[in-house]
Formats: sequence, structure tokens, C-alpha cells
Amino acid sequence: MSSAATPASWPHRALRLLASAFVYELRRQAAFRAGFVVREVLRGVIGPALMVFVFHALYRHDGVDALRGWSFPELVRYMILVATFEKLLFHLRGLDLSDQIFEGYVTKYLVMPLRYFSLALGRFAQYLTVQLVTASGLWVAGLLLVPAWWPRPLSWAALGQALTLILLGSYCYFLTYFIVHALAFWLEVVWTLLVMTGFVLTFVSGTLLPVSIMPGPVRAVLEWGYPYWALSAPIEIYLGRLGGDAFLRGLAVLLASIVLLELVRRIVWARGRRHYAGGGM
Repeated sequence: MSSAATPASWPHRALRLLASAFVYELRRQAAFRAGFVVREVLRGVIGPALMVFVFHALYRHDGVDALRGWSFPELVRYMILVATFEKLLFHLRGLDLSDQIFEGYVTKYLVMPLRYFSLALGRFAQYLTVQLVTASGLWVAGLLLVPAWWPRPLSWAALGQALTLILLGSYCYFLTYFIVHALAFWLEVVWTLLVMTGFVLTFVSGTLLPVSIMPGPVRAVLEWGYPYWALSAPIEIYLGRLGGDAFLRGLAVLLASIVLLELVRRIVWARGRRHYAGGGM
């Protein structure tokens, strides 16, 4: 019998195993927590922070006093709200429908006594729940740390109108990404299309700068699209730069967009299911 198997060695081996398991679980949980912080908390913060530095250079070094009626402190508050409210807009990574189509997993959902879209709606609800908690926590933390710079709503009514538009806009984002994911029934470049769609939505929603700063013709076109009413316009309503008439117009645009996107989603999904031949397409 080897010395490694003697009774005296068992406590030592057990302690080593326990220590290894402890370190492994600690590293795994730390990686999970760090991933959550990067994915849910810091996502959407770096871009607005960089834009603040760009605006600072423009205002301070180039001697600019205002950009189409926006002072530097107002733009800082706008970017703070972009970093907060953009979290509520459904993200392209929130669905994995295209992966399920490519790998054939989606077939098991097609024979269940429920619609696949119901599962996707569950993803949307889960996403909004997490992001509402995260955004609320960031807003409160910022208000406590830098109250002088932190933007407050013009009124409770303005806050309610802004959140209503953002949540409806988030559903439009969700439908848009669902449609692009469903193109995997025919195409193999869905991830590229998703990234391109996200880039376009970032620009036209006013993530980089307020839409009201853009040239008049560009602004006039963007105001007919749902991305503008999902982010830039709600922020201006929140800050008091737009009034109740803008809210009603945004509500009409977003509801019409939901109806149109839902129609497109149903057509694409129905035709895709008929075209689908399983995994390995």
C-alpha cells in the first residue's frame, strides 16, 4: 500500500480539494459578477462619456458657446440620460433566435403547444426588468454622487411621458431585432446584419448627439422614425425642451411603427417556417 493512500494523508488531500474547489467557485462567481457589471452596468456608458470629452474640446478649445441652443452643461446632462435610458432599449444580444435556427434547436419549439414568439416576449420582459433595476440604480447613485450635474425631470408628467416613449421604443427595437434574426431562415450573414442594424439605430436615435443638433432636413426625416422617439425625443421631453404635443406625436409614430413591425414579423416568421429545413442550412 503506497504512502499516498495512508489514513494520515486523507485530511491533507481533503483540505487541498476543498481549497481548490473554493478557489474555482470564487473565480467562476467573480467572472460572472464582472461579466454582469460589464454587460449590464457599463454597457452604453463609455460612448456617452467619450462624447462628453468631444463636446468639452469643442466648447472650451474652439470657443463655441452653444450648438443649436445646447450649452455644454445641457449636453452633459443629455449624455448622462443617454447612458441611463439607452439601457432600456432592447439590445441585439437579447435574442439568440438566429443561432437556434442555424443549429436546428428552433424545431423543438415549433411542435410545442405555444407560440415561439411567447418565449421571445418572455426574453423581452426579463430584459426590461433587469435594465429598469440597473438604470434606476445608476440614476440614484449619480444623483447622490454628483447632484450638481445630474439631470432631474422637468416634472413627474415629463418623466412619465419620457418613460412611456422609451418603453414603446424598446418594443420596436425588440421587433426589429426579431425580424433580422428571423432572416437566418434564408441568410448566413445575420450577425453582420444585426451589427449594421445596431449601428444605424445608434445614429438615428440620437445616441451620439441630440437629433435637434443635426441639419434641418436630416432632423425632419429622422422625426418620422421610431428610433428618434425612443431616445432623443424622450430625453428632450424629460429635460423640458419638448412639450406634450411632442409626446402625442411620438406616441402616434411609435404605435404605428409597432403595428407595421408586427405585420412584417408575422410575414417573415410564417414564410421562414415554411422554408425551414432544420439545422445545417
